[in-house]
Order: sequence, then C-alpha cells, then structure tokens
Amino acid sequence: MKAVDEFTIVSNRLPIVMHREDDGWHVESGSGGLVQAMSPILEKLGGRWIGWPGICAEDGNGWYPAIAQAGAGFRLEPVILTRAQVDGFYAGFSNSVIWPLFHGFADRCDFKPRFYQTYDEVNTRFAEAIAPEARSNDFLWVHDYHLIHVGQKLRTLGVDARLSFFLHIPFPSAENYTKLPWREEILEAMLAYDLVGLQTGRDRRNLVQCIERLMPELNIYEIGEMVVVEMPRGSVQIGVFPIGTDYGDFSRRAGSQAATERVAELRREIGPYQVLLGIDRLDYTKGLIERFLAFELALDRYAELLEQVVLFQLVIPSRENVPEYRALKRELDRLVGRINGRFSTPSWQPIRYLYNTVSPPDLCALYRLASAALVTPLRDGMNLVAKEYCACQVEERGVLVLSEFAGAAAQLGEGAVLVNPYDIDATAGAIYTAVTMADDERRRRMRALRRRIKGSDVFWWAKRFVDAALEPTLERQVGTRAGPFQGDSNGGLPAAQ
Repeated sequence: MKAVDEFTIVSNRLPIVMHREDDGWHVESGSGGLVQAMSPILEKLGGRWIGWPGICAEDGNGWYPAIAQAGAGFRLEPVILTRAQVDGFYAGFSNSVIWPLFHGFADRCDFKPRFYQTYDEVNTRFAEAIAPEARSNDFLWVHDYHLIHVGQKLRTLGVDARLSFFLHIPFPSAENYTKLPWREEILEAMLAYDLVGLQTGRDRRNLVQCIERLMPELNIYEIGEMVVVEMPRGSVQIGVFPIGTDYGDFSRRAGSQAATERVAELRREIGPYQVLLGIDRLDYTKGLIERFLAFELALDRYAELLEQVVLFQLVIPSRENVPEYRALKRELDRLVGRINGRFSTPSWQPIRYLYNTVSPPDLCALYRLASAALVTPLRDGMNLVAKEYCACQVEERGVLVLSEFAGAAAQLGEGAVLVNPYDIDATAGAIYTAVTMADDERRRRMRALRRRIKGSDVFWWAKRFVDAALEPTLERQVGTRAGPFQGDSNGGLPAAQ
C-alpha cells in the first residue's frame, strides 16, 4: 500500500463490546463482518478506528479507561451519542429506512422526517470528532450506510484529505431508490467522496443509473475499471471491490489439531449424519423462513434424506428489542417445531436449531464438519459466511449452496450450487443435489472456490481499495463517455490470482 500519514477507519461501531460489572466497565472484542475484515488491516498498518462504543452519554464517564486499555493493536476513538440520537440514527433512519430500502424491502421502511434529521445530526457529530486531527496526507475510510453523510460534513469543515467510502450492503435499483424522500441528499453526500466502493457490478450499475436519473447534468465516464463522475469540486471514482475474509486465519484454525478434535466431538454429539449448516444473523433479509420451508419440502420429496441429514441452523441474536425481529424469531421457532414434529424419529431430529453465538474455534469446526452450507439470503451485499465456509473446508468435501442474490454469487457462482431462495421447489432440489453430489465433483468445486477466495482475501481487497483511493485524480479522456452504464459480468474485476 502507498504511504500515508495515518490510516483511519470510521464506522458506526467501534470493534469492541462494552459491559459494566460491579468492578467497572469491561471491554471485549466485537464480531461481525466489518470487524473481521478491518481489524487485521489496522493491526498490520497501525492507525485509529473511530466509532460509537455502544454506550450513551447518560451512562456517565467511567468507561474511558477501559477503552484506552483495550489493547486492540490500534487507537480506539469513541464518539459518544445520547439515547435519543441512537434511537433516531441507528434504529430509526439506518435500520428502518436505509437497511430495508437498500435490500429491496421498501414496504418495511418507516420514512419519519425526524429519523433523517437525527441521522444528519449524528453524521455531523462524527465529522466533528474526525476533523481536528485529519491531515492532508491521511487516508480516511468511512464505512457503510450509517455514515453516508460524513464525507460531505468533513468537506464543510475544511478537511482536504482524500476521502473514501465503502458500502457493505447492496445499492438498490433506481425503481426502489427513488422512493426515498431524501434521495437527492443521499446521492449528493455519496458524491462528496473521492472514491466510492461497492460490492458488485450490479450495485455499481444501480448507483450510476440513479445518478443519471436524478442528476442528469453530471458527466459520467468509464475509465479502466472505474466509473468517473465529474463534480464541480473534482472527479469521483466509483469502483467494485468485493470484500474478502481472512482466508489464511480461517484455514489455519480449521486445520489445527484443536479443530480436528472439536469436529470429532461435534460428530459424536450430532450423530452419523450429513450436516447442512446455516449461520445467519436474525434478519428478514437472510431468507430463513424460505430456507426452512425448502428443507421441509426436500424431506417430503426425497425419502432417502430421512434419517440421513441434519440441518444445523445457528441464528445469531440481533435487534431483539424490535417487534418485527421478535415476530421473526417466533415464526422461526414455530417452523422448527413443526418440521421436527413431522419428521423426527426416536433416534433422529432433522433440525438442530441454536439461537446464540459460538466461539471462533467452534465456528471453524462447524464449517469444517458441514457437508454443505446453505447461504440463501433474499438479498445480501456480500455474505462472508460463504467465504468463511470455503476457507475452513480444508478437506475440500463440502458443497456451497448459494443465493444468486448474495453479492458473493458474482465471484463464487461457478463453484457453488446457485439458487433463487424465493423458489422453494428449486431450493429443495438444490439441497438434494448437494447431499448426493459425488465426491470427485465436490472436491473439484470446492478446490476452485478455495482458490478464488484465497486469491481475493481481505488483504487483497484492502490493498485494491487503498491503492485506487490514493491514485492521482483521473483526467477526463476523450471518447470514454460511458452513457447508460452496462458493466460486465464480474463488475470489471480482474481474475483473482
């Protein structure tokens, strides 16, 4: 990576979890895709991570020593918010407007004006926390849909460093995006950055088409792998950067003696069955209801699956205070009870359902154990579970059943069994295909998937992004006007080496 004065990551949350006990505040490492992706990079390069620590101004001031002593390997700089700000910014605009809209669920949006007002206020608060120490040669990388306005706020505060933004979730089609009451404001904020990164070519096409529709006065060009939008202050590059996982770490953990022993323990606990594995955060975008229905249909249709397979479904708790998520949890519980009630025998239960989190060693062991992984979201920006599963398949015997609506399908579609998760019938057939696939076909597919994931891991992703961000501003080239952007099948990405 090119030299910069300081590497700064900005995200909604710091990569920690804080909790208070009798003897004071304590800090644990956070989880989730962004933490897994960015922590290794900051540990390697040094720098700072700016974000909300998960506590509010009303909680008092005794928490700071715990953060200062967290030992993350880089500086943690907290942005403290009030409970009202968290409610309007996080639960409100971020997760009741942007999240459903960008995933294609406009009917689930709650377009309250006060949500947007609080979102704008909190983005200002973040920018004010960043600006005092920002220097011209710093690299400022803002992450995800919670903080779209931060770059624009930093420009207003006079920050002249190169600003980059990466959207981890999908960008919606123009048909969906234009339903947003603040559609121009969000686009203008995204175009305040020097580089905007997206997960797939489809996301970039959607963004460019929204710009063409809502801001037709702007010139848009395609230069090499980048789409360039000419703004009054200068050009904005829009690129495709599919996020990777730490392949080496997952592969080493899964191949360790400890993992081998844990796999044997899990095999004894679960029984001599082929294990279908699902690992998902509790969310309506993950297609959990549809997955259970497809599994039920597969058991109905293919008698040879009875007493031969187990679906081990781990659901990670999320937003438990939101009524809609509590209702989803109740529906999942009901479905699991019905399916197990229909098909269980004295010695076999078709679904092992765990609503909890698991430790990293257990996670790697589950990935290695599973004969197939069911990664079937209704819509997903990337989905790192698909990549983690393949990285842990050190014996190359597993099958990846992957939704065509996950961003990962753009990279992994050739080796995976692709499904439309809305098609319950076809997904049931894909489950049967995965269970009955011949060993040589399994190895051929998994070997290709692992090679692809290894060549485009999290460090490859970060290097491509940072190098693109630090390139000199692209000059306008004659004859390169993109017009209505088409893109190619892999979003203009080079083949992973």
